[in-house]
Amino acid sequence: MDQIQKILDKAPKSVRDKFLIKKRERAIEIVKEKIEKSEKSLNDFDHDEIEGMIADEERELKYDQLKTILYSLLALEGLTYLG
Repeated sequence: MDQIQKILDKAPKSVRDKFLIKKRERAIEIVKEKIEKSEKSLNDFDHDEIEGMIADEERELKYDQLKTILYSLLALEGLTYLG
């Protein structure tokens, strides 16, 4: 995780912002999958509960997933030399 932070520190703000957005989007996808597997709907949870689950997933995202997201964004921006 420290390696990802070092790369992010070198990256432009636009890449950092995109990374955080993509990380959140992935966490939301994971939460939706978990809710579907539990056979519940989004309506069964209030806003705060859903935000808490998303925040937990953001923290628990695996290093490999984060690295893939970051390198994809760097490649799109033409900044692969930072990796």
